[in-house]
Amino acid sequence: MDVLSDIFSALRVEAGLYFSASFKGDFAVRLAPELKRIRFHLVREGNCVVTVAGCPPVRLGRGDLVLIPHGAAQILSSLEDPGPALDLDAVLSRHPPVEGKLSFGDAGPACILLCGFLGFDEALAHPVFGGLPEMIICPPAHGPLTEGTSMALDLLRAEAENGQDGQQAIVLRTVEILLMQLLRAGRGVHRADADSFSAALSDYRLARALSAIHANPERPWNIGTLAAVAGMSRSRFAHRFNRLVGVAPMAYLTNWRMTRARQLLQRPGLGMAEVAERCGYQSVPAFGRRFAAIFGTGPGKWRKQQRADAENPT
Repeated sequence: MDVLSDIFSALRVEAGLYFSASFKGDFAVRLAPELKRIRFHLVREGNCVVTVAGCPPVRLGRGDLVLIPHGAAQILSSLEDPGPALDLDAVLSRHPPVEGKLSFGDAGPACILLCGFLGFDEALAHPVFGGLPEMIICPPAHGPLTEGTSMALDLLRAEAENGQDGQQAIVLRTVEILLMQLLRAGRGVHRADADSFSAALSDYRLARALSAIHANPERPWNIGTLAAVAGMSRSRFAHRFNRLVGVAPMAYLTNWRMTRARQLLQRPGLGMAEVAERCGYQSVPAFGRRFAAIFGTGPGKWRKQQRADAENPT
């Protein structure tokens, strides 16, 4: 499995829908911060302004998509300077969605949005998301999309407009695909020369080292062996990896091993010694200490809790 696919699988990135919203006339709705979620809004009809702290307001028109990483608070409005915004919770309490559709306002031009999110395992952090900007606009204001991203956006627009069976599943999978394509290409997400995980994947030397870590996390990697895979000196490799990926090579290796450990611990039939060995630890106690240091609980207790949650879902 390639690095980006491996990351998305391990982080259990999944999209979900909040609702389809129809705002009429002048409106200003504030969405509170929400950790570990990348929210998205697709404009199906009309236009709206999206405001995120620290960024200039962005006006979106029909067919535009915005993704807002980092769980940032945001305001959806009809005007760039709308005045006080009404909290979304207050809107929902007064106008509960009916069959997934929220209607707000009685008169004036309608702005119809499809609102959802991309969520992932809250206990895991990965630099692939750390370098994302406050907002990702698709299509971007400058520069064309790649052919694949353009096709995915067209599919998203088309599916959002029809009510056929499977619509929601296709919409959600397409949003996931769009994010992966944007991360892979760096279009609308990072400049080609920016320090980012996307830039690291585009660097063939660092990409070789990342692929080696993901393909064989159990190997006794060190700075020297990873630098050799990358075809670089130890010092240059360590500096460039740290600058683009955002963490030191050995810290990335450790964090990925622990992420991998959570996957393995959920598989039936794998003993603790085998899980530890597959994650590069010959000693179960050493593996347990590292796991507990990162996740706040030992691997055995964590696995029992996962099994209990699976047997008794809320």
